[in-house]
Amino acid sequence: MAQNKAIPIKPIDTQRVKEIELLLVDKPAGYGDPCNRRDVWDKLLNSGAYDKFLKETESFSFPKFSKEDYFSLSDGSAPSSARGLEMMRDRAKGLSRFTWAECLENKDRYTQKVADGLRELLNQSSWVSPRSDIDFKNYKDMSYTVELTSALYAHTIAQTLYLMGNKIDPKLRQDAMDALYLKIFNPVINSIQTKNTEESKFLVMTNNWNHVCLSGVVGAALTVIEDKTERAIFSWIGEYYSQNGLVSFEDDGYCSEGIGYFNYGIGHFIMLRENIWQATNGRVDLLSDDKIKKIALYVPNIEIINGIYPPFSDSSFKNKPDSSIVSYLSRNLSVGLLEYDTLTFIGKTTDIRNNIMMAFPNSASLAKPNKSDQNRVDNLRSFFAQSGVLVSRPMPNSPCRMGVAMKGGHNDENHNHNDLGSYSVVLGREMMAGDPGRIPYTSDIFNNKYRYTYKSIGSMGHPVPLVASQEQQYGREAKGIILNTKFTEMQDEIELDITSAYNVQDLKQVRRMFTYSREGEGKLMVVDDFKFSTPQNFETAIITRSRWSEQSNNTLLLERGDEKMLVTISSPNSGFSIKSEQISEGGEPYTRIGIYLNQPMLSGRVSVSYTLHE
Repeated sequence: MAQNKAIPIKPIDTQRVKEIELLLVDKPAGYGDPCNRRDVWDKLLNSGAYDKFLKETESFSFPKFSKEDYFSLSDGSAPSSARGLEMMRDRAKGLSRFTWAECLENKDRYTQKVADGLRELLNQSSWVSPRSDIDFKNYKDMSYTVELTSALYAHTIAQTLYLMGNKIDPKLRQDAMDALYLKIFNPVINSIQTKNTEESKFLVMTNNWNHVCLSGVVGAALTVIEDKTERAIFSWIGEYYSQNGLVSFEDDGYCSEGIGYFNYGIGHFIMLRENIWQATNGRVDLLSDDKIKKIALYVPNIEIINGIYPPFSDSSFKNKPDSSIVSYLSRNLSVGLLEYDTLTFIGKTTDIRNNIMMAFPNSASLAKPNKSDQNRVDNLRSFFAQSGVLVSRPMPNSPCRMGVAMKGGHNDENHNHNDLGSYSVVLGREMMAGDPGRIPYTSDIFNNKYRYTYKSIGSMGHPVPLVASQEQQYGREAKGIILNTKFTEMQDEIELDITSAYNVQDLKQVRRMFTYSREGEGKLMVVDDFKFSTPQNFETAIITRSRWSEQSNNTLLLERGDEKMLVTISSPNSGFSIKSEQISEGGEPYTRIGIYLNQPMLSGRVSVSYTLHE
């Protein structure tokens, strides 16, 4: 079973390395086949799925390295590292593109372009994201950091060497190997030997970084390193340290980082697994952990309705699961997600890692899928008890078209916001109200003090209370305690105590009750009960990207697409006022509709209900 806390740096396990060495194939290999082995390549070429790509590649130019973009964050010309990071990753994509084209055609039309692109990357001053280049030590060749972008470069370069085979000049190949050892392989081994993770923090990180970096590092090693013992060492590194990435998932499979980062992290985990699986002929399998099956079911479990997923944490309301990841997990684990089990994945050319892994025979395509569909999620609800997240759906073939997602958790989850008690409401195929999701990253966005600068990360930008005019606090101690749950065929209830989220001396209690009804056309009611030792202000909010208007003193109309939803507000012992503001922090703007009690209260209740508007 996977660990529930991070495992530490430890010396290389020489006994396990010896065991793995006996299991490894004799020669290094990557995803797919070298371009001189034509069986699959010719089938891909003749499928017609790559015709448009090949036509467009004829006029494609390799992206240039821009010093201005690389330093745009540090010199203040850009608010974030996005400009420099995009430039860096576009260059890796450029090498991938030419490699794809040459392997498909095998006419030497792109061989020189591949060589030139490879040389460009080798001569590049840094392989890391500008945000990760502290004091520009990588750019100055003072030290080498292994992180998301440098791991991408390593795996892309290794795949290029493998796929192109003898089309790569021996001198260029050796230069590439020297660069891989200098900037990737040696820093990782040195971090483990010295127990100093300054250059390889990903080893002990418990978020997507762990699997993304391991996939790049271990994948590159297994693809190009001739020495079998060395490949065994890197296989052990992948096997041992990948446990840390799994810590970010609860035992019930919930991903606190949201569906977007699920795609990123688990997408690289399956690449890591496939590399090791193929290198050992299936005798070392990272999918053997029981927790992985729960993680595989995260996607169908977290779906609200109609392919819409809650934008909790740093996810976007537009994020969708990567079907290749779900297909890979479903087939390998016999989960029985039938809509994914029959998919094929040719025609994609964004990289020469996952796209080639999925286009060629792999463990998933060779596995026999479970056709019973018996492991599908309960259609009415998904409850992640450890995380305090409930997704409630309508009865099949009923007039109800409303689905909701509600969350507890704590305010120190990976990529999370100060959002205890947040929720999302979907009507038909429209997200009508709720959590706004992520905003574009800036240079300071991951500094916890900026949770009070950016409303979309602090609780001001979420449909949660402000208590005595205070937002929620950051930290694991700010947690939602599940007080009660009651699930029936027609109604789901969950009650959370979110008192600890507010550092307010006079606060005695804040409880939030969600009640979702499947009766008729459906209804969600959100009720906040609060108590103070002295009278204090209390406020809650509706967050929406819908058009909205006031219909009466206590009702609002939300309109999005063809859908209309009525919101009814009630506070039995106090009057309330409404004040709205539009929030735009780089992403798609949304409206915060604040609901203010008109006077300080010792205790009280505020309810907000959502129903279909006829």
